[in-house]
Amino acid sequence: MTDTHQIPGFFHSSDLSGISTEECQLSSSLGGAFARPKGPGPHPAMVVFMEAFGLNGYIRDILRLLAAEGFLAVAPDIYEGKTYEYSDFSNAIGHLSRLKDDAVMEQTRQTLDWLEKQGDVRKDRIGAMGFCMGGRLTFLSLTTFPDRFRAGVSYYGGSIGHEGLDGLGRKEVLSGSGRLTSPILLLYGSKDESIPADEHGRIARTLSSLDKTYLMAVYPEAPHGFSCWQRSSYREAAAMPAWHLATFFLKEHLKSPGK
Repeated sequence: MTDTHQIPGFFHSSDLSGISTEECQLSSSLGGAFARPKGPGPHPAMVVFMEAFGLNGYIRDILRLLAAEGFLAVAPDIYEGKTYEYSDFSNAIGHLSRLKDDAVMEQTRQTLDWLEKQGDVRKDRIGAMGFCMGGRLTFLSLTTFPDRFRAGVSYYGGSIGHEGLDGLGRKEVLSGSGRLTSPILLLYGSKDESIPADEHGRIARTLSSLDKTYLMAVYPEAPHGFSCWQRSSYREAAAMPAWHLATFFLKEHLKSPGK
């Protein structure tokens, strides 16, 4: 396990000095944090959806890493200031279980509205990235706001393509795939006990049958949470290629001319 205060070097090809996170008020009822790239804009932008543990130091570091790659990155605080230690799994999942998709999508709309008011943001180049529950919210956001998102990256997003209700009573979101207009990258670990291989297959079959643009990568020996260097589940052998693929994918779809 890596030092929780040190971001592994391969995550940042650019210098992180001078890039910090700031608090922001996304609407009258929703706070958040953001990081701004160096240099003048306009910049492409990213909405980052947190894990089940809240808007913690790891998610703030992801904002900085994306800013270093040239994206203005913002994370809505859908837990309203509450965070949980990674060891406090039961309370984190309890909080997650109380979230309602409709309410979170309204918060996503408020986040998009805030982004589009920023003078240094390219309003036609906004993407989403999420981890754990945030991976599911990334998929849901792309199908809820197909005219506002241009790409998405879902890290080990559970309950996307399960059958029926999941263990928390949540509906699958795969049935909304017909509304998907943006390319999506789905990243999984083969040893993730919460997301079986059958679910990978259902997602692939559905998106392929609908002629959608997607990439799916599954990393061997990688459990849930493999990309978080602050967790015992961290696996560099999966985290490194996943991050390189994610940043390439986002640059290709949000920064390349003509996209």
